Amino acid sequence: MLDLSYIIQDMTTDINTKASEFKIIEDKKDEPNYKEVSKFVGGMVECIQFPNGDLLLLNEEGKIFNLPLNSEATALWRATFTEDKYAYGYDDFVVGPAILIKKQALDSWAK
Repeated sequence: MLDLSYIIQDMTTDINTKASEFKIIEDKKDEPNYKEVSKFVGGMVECIQFPNGDLLLLNEEGKIFNLPLNSEATALWRATFTEDKYAYGYDDFVVGPAILIKKQALDSWAK
């Protein structure tokens, strides 16, 4: 097996792997731009649109980098994507820092 740990080690130096963070944006004036979100989550940004229109932003490679569980974002995920409504994904989890932008606060991310 190919050992790439030396590469991953260098790539994760800017990622907060000690604690998870969760922010909720409720006002358009507080909506962060891509660069701010990328810095907050520590890498490439993954966007997940919730059925109610809210947008969850997180580190696309968080699970690969073994970032810590984000219990607040995971609880929101599991309350939204329930087994009785979704065939898969209901038991997934969120790791690392995440931002939830409420539907009414979406501006540039919604375009």
